[in-house]
Amino acid sequence: MAVALAVAVFCGGGVTAVESGVPMGIKTAYLSLHEPLKLISVTPNEASVPAFSRFELTLQLEATYDNPFDPADIDVCAEFVSPKGNTFHVNGFLNQAYRRQLENKVEVIKSTGSPFWQIRFCPNCEGAWHYRILAKDRTGRIETPEAIFSVTAAKTPGYIRRSVTSPQLFQFDNGRPYFAIGENLCWSGGRGTYDYDDWLSALGKAGGNWVRIFMYRSHCGIEWSAENKRSRDTGSFGGLGVYNLANAWKLDTIMDTAEKNGVYVMLCLGTYGDLINGGYYHDGMWASNPYNAAVGGPCASPEDFWTNAKARALYKQRLRYIAARYGWSPNLFAWELWNEVKAPAPWVAEMTQFLKGKGPQKDHPADLFGHLVSTTYGDCKVWELPDIDFTMTHHYGKANLPDETPFTHYDVIEHRQYSKPHLMAEFGINWQSTDDKYDPHFHGVNLHNAMWASVLSGNAGSAMIWYWDTYVHPGKLYRQFTALRKFTDQIPWENGPWTPLEVDPPQIQSREETWGDLVVAPPSERWEKNTVESFTVTPAQGVGGQLLPSFLFGKAKAELHAPLVFNVNYDRPGRFDVGVNSVCSRAVMQIALDGQVVREVKFSAAPQKDGSRPDYESTEFKTEYKVYQARFNKKYGVAMPSGRHTITVDVVDGDWMSVNDFTFEGYVSSRLPKINIYGIGNGSNAFLWAQNAQHNWRNVNTNAEIPSIPESTTTIHGLSNGMYSCEWWDTWEGVLIKQQIAVSADGKLTLALPPLSKDFAVTIRRR
Repeated sequence: MAVALAVAVFCGGGVTAVESGVPMGIKTAYLSLHEPLKLISVTPNEASVPAFSRFELTLQLEATYDNPFDPADIDVCAEFVSPKGNTFHVNGFLNQAYRRQLENKVEVIKSTGSPFWQIRFCPNCEGAWHYRILAKDRTGRIETPEAIFSVTAAKTPGYIRRSVTSPQLFQFDNGRPYFAIGENLCWSGGRGTYDYDDWLSALGKAGGNWVRIFMYRSHCGIEWSAENKRSRDTGSFGGLGVYNLANAWKLDTIMDTAEKNGVYVMLCLGTYGDLINGGYYHDGMWASNPYNAAVGGPCASPEDFWTNAKARALYKQRLRYIAARYGWSPNLFAWELWNEVKAPAPWVAEMTQFLKGKGPQKDHPADLFGHLVSTTYGDCKVWELPDIDFTMTHHYGKANLPDETPFTHYDVIEHRQYSKPHLMAEFGINWQSTDDKYDPHFHGVNLHNAMWASVLSGNAGSAMIWYWDTYVHPGKLYRQFTALRKFTDQIPWENGPWTPLEVDPPQIQSREETWGDLVVAPPSERWEKNTVESFTVTPAQGVGGQLLPSFLFGKAKAELHAPLVFNVNYDRPGRFDVGVNSVCSRAVMQIALDGQVVREVKFSAAPQKDGSRPDYESTEFKTEYKVYQARFNKKYGVAMPSGRHTITVDVVDGDWMSVNDFTFEGYVSSRLPKINIYGIGNGSNAFLWAQNAQHNWRNVNTNAEIPSIPESTTTIHGLSNGMYSCEWWDTWEGVLIKQQIAVSADGKLTLALPPLSKDFAVTIRRR
């Protein structure tokens, strides 16, 4: 690679080249003088620090290298020895100081000196610690005499780990529980780090303690191709294996702000746009990804990224730098390898082992502080990896789901099989547009319901709203975090294990019995095969939040074809209807009752040529697929006899049809109120949340009538016999509203529920 260099200048971090308008290649070139490696000075930030706080060394170093980010070219590290005799190998990293300022409400970051080397360490116990610096480049190696610094008693609880007593929860090093309550803060607007000053301060004051932040091309990303700058860029990119120090400093600033506000950060190291072109939001960036062979990288396609040896080695180099720079921080909750990328399990295993020092680098883990690791999207192969510490999902509707509650609950239950903490790391009313479109008055109902449902279903933290900058902050919805934090602080998380409670559906005894319909709907369009063998439909819980298929496929999509089966129990005769949305080309739907076909409907999207009235609302020729697609928006069903039955819906021929919803007419007794009730318990304590299912974002924001549910009763199973104190909480204000006594006998506690207009929570403690 030919690179023109201008005048060489000495800087605290080495001898570099001053660029003179020369186009840079895959990596920035550094002038090589081949002078002996020399460590001029080592300056600690403090002579004494508390345990679990930053001890930082700044080095003045003369070295020879082409790329300061390649440890094969230059390697700077330190060895720390604890008072107990344990040795810690800590990688150093190249840094540079910057300052920030606002110019016309836009953040501008400017360098304030030359690059320098640093080493960051976090001692885990008090006493006298010893350390020495080791460095090597192509001219040789050096090692300093031992130095000493002292560590005083810890002022913070340490790093976040998985709980010892409750494998599905988290705790700090000192044993104190950590329950995550927060939101996504993935990137900033034009105000940059100043946005985080506002967001993190507001969240921390409200009791929030968890956020998710991205490192990607336009926000705090450190590695990208050396292309023309974009308006949101900070600093400059040098290509593959060379890192953007201005963006790295920007993330330092954000992390420091989070720490000051008591907020822990899940740092997401890459997103789906890195590996695609186009995309719904036009956020595909593969064309300029430095790993792309088209711009000089090693990968001919995104798929090669997972298997190409050079790509994997360079990704580990980036991990090494990130861990060296940010890994010291106890406020770093976890590493998230990817956002919404289905990374193969072997690749995930290799990178988690590299971070944790369980592969070839086992003597020197990239992250010697042992932070938690996860990713999205995962599957069973990923979640079962021993070095993946917790599972995560994202869930959105397409403005078609009136309430997130049942889906949040089922999501938690579905992931308990892995015996790891679970988090819903993103949710929203519509993945295509912000929640304020559907909640312009900022009632926050969907936010509220999802957070409470996730916590009292057994999550390790509250569900994480996505729309932070257009919804939570301008809507001043931080009060939702405050009320939930007050309640979760009442739960002795350390007294686990905590498991989901068995709670009977609440019943109203005094009302004249009438019958209503149950409507269940799939989430936003999911183009995938139905893998659920059968859905059990209950009057109280519907399908319990299980994800119904959005599409039913025929022979033209044989690889996706699967019948849809419902197990039902009608107390009296009723009806079952399929709400058909659209049909591609043609489809033949059959509805079978207990294995016998009772109705067949033939759909066609073709234009009517004989002048007859079509069954569909409209049809359109899709030029990209060369087929007609018709919108029906009609219900097709069958009468249902009373009793237990199996309903099968199948597209036996044709292409596909999409579904709006499924209606079970006359299925729900008025004595069985529409209450979602979830809880967790440990045998001697229980914590519940009960919600009027009609109090959802759609009804609230359309001013629909939401009748209050009269007094009802439920039975809680699994509590030891004895007397219990019950405290009822207002979940919107976070205050105690009433107390009562209840008794558990034969492992059953009957609880009288007060009238329910919105929702409430209950603490149940053994007296």
